[in-house]
Amino acid sequence: METSMREFTMTELILLCTVLSVMPSLYYSVKVQTQCGPVDGIQTDGVNSFRGIPYALPPVGRLRWKPPVELSPEKGNCWNGTLLAHKYGNTCFQISFTDPKRQQLLGSEDCLYLNVISPSLNPTALKPVMVWIHGGYLQCLNGNWPLYMPTEKLAKETDTVIVGFNYRLHAFGFMALQVLADQSPTNTSGNYGFMDMIAVLKWVQSNIKNFGGDPNRVTVFGQSSGGTSIFALLSSPFCKGLFQRAWMLSGSPILNKTANDAFKDNEIFLKNTNCTDINCLYSLSSTEVTFAVPWTSYPYWAMTDQGDLPRNGYFDGALAIVDGVVLTEAPFEAWSHGKMVDVPLLIGSCANEIDSDPTDKSINNWTWTQYEDHVKQYLGTFGGNIANIALKLYPPNLISPEFQFTSMASDLRMNCPTDVLSLHAASAFTSPVYRYVVTSTPSSPVFAVGIPFPATYSFHLWDVFAFFGFIPDYIKHPTDFNIEWQRNVKQEVMTFVRTGKPSTFSWKPFPFVTASLSHTTEAITAYHPVQCDFWLKNGFFDYAWIN
Repeated sequence: METSMREFTMTELILLCTVLSVMPSLYYSVKVQTQCGPVDGIQTDGVNSFRGIPYALPPVGRLRWKPPVELSPEKGNCWNGTLLAHKYGNTCFQISFTDPKRQQLLGSEDCLYLNVISPSLNPTALKPVMVWIHGGYLQCLNGNWPLYMPTEKLAKETDTVIVGFNYRLHAFGFMALQVLADQSPTNTSGNYGFMDMIAVLKWVQSNIKNFGGDPNRVTVFGQSSGGTSIFALLSSPFCKGLFQRAWMLSGSPILNKTANDAFKDNEIFLKNTNCTDINCLYSLSSTEVTFAVPWTSYPYWAMTDQGDLPRNGYFDGALAIVDGVVLTEAPFEAWSHGKMVDVPLLIGSCANEIDSDPTDKSINNWTWTQYEDHVKQYLGTFGGNIANIALKLYPPNLISPEFQFTSMASDLRMNCPTDVLSLHAASAFTSPVYRYVVTSTPSSPVFAVGIPFPATYSFHLWDVFAFFGFIPDYIKHPTDFNIEWQRNVKQEVMTFVRTGKPSTFSWKPFPFVTASLSHTTEAITAYHPVQCDFWLKNGFFDYAWIN
């Protein structure tokens, strides 16, 4: 009987992936030496996989809300003997994002593990390295999520060493509180997840040669909040020399929340815990910490409005902050002062980003009247003629209400603000900055990472699915255009990884060219320039995606 992946729930997929990772199969044991001792991985079809390598001590007990304690012989905290690296490490503690009631919990605080996939362990012919940072609002998922992860097949096809990893999430990775700052040697708190990422990049510099990777040819890439993480890493003084290329997919263009503002925002978390001192906070269980998070009251960590048009004055809080240590300044300010990791940068977004998870799940059944009413209801809060002009820029009776609505909201929330980010980077960096907007569309509806995509538009995730090679997994009978789209993304990206620029000659650096990325690459002057001019001149950059 033929079985489609869309018949499985995400919980079933995780279980299946876990079972497959430990099932006996035809493989060879392969050993590699790290600074902390030997690790034993598996080799199948000539590709070497090492799963669940710890890169720091478990951040539990009094190590909760502290910088990661990296493993090293000097600290005497390495493993004894040979580490068996045959199965993935724990997922970081989180609420299942597929649970609308926010009650289903999974994972563990003991979760700082990484995975390495290498097509060759030959130390005399080192390969480029790609380090993957997963998305999920900085609140969910992991580095080996089924059908949202780099694979052995990808490493073999691209002839690249690939590293994926888990980092601390939501309250464990990004809680900023004055009571925590008071106990910190740096008088700061927050951004622990970013510290985990930096620890992984340092681990790569120290160890990747033994896995066949070149530490001088490292590309970091991340999607969604993984893209936001790239934004942060490019701006951190701790990242100089840790990578040589960066690919930012659908990341937040805003990262400017100060620590002091976050301390005030998160006072509700303290109130919810009933704690008045740090000892009480450390005594809380993982579950108690998670349920104390203000998911649906300000600062709205659930961020359910980000799949919709904004309302005037309605802002979410932010998990990623300018903490004064990992980020000494907001990125745009840091860049203007010459403080950045100045490397070739590839920045992407998707034409219909919010179609991945619109707040109103009924938009695929909207009438044109409902479309117009919704736009007026939300944008009407800004006064003036904003809603009426928006409807002229995204007129009714063209394609479908869902297409026009998701185009409008995606431009406002992501595409146009990402142009601003790209311009700041292009103005400050000496290295080239390349900008693209995904205009490719799936040939049939997709059910991916637990989310249904009923329309066939350029949704959030569509470019990373193509790069990872999952189009045939998500579309039962992909068209030639779907397959060509997948091939084109890999060709453009891998040329960038190897040379610092895409493969299409006419795709020049931003702001001179933006690439319309589909089954072919079209170099255009700009994407939706009239619409973006309207949104940005009327102050809507402030309503861009956060996290």
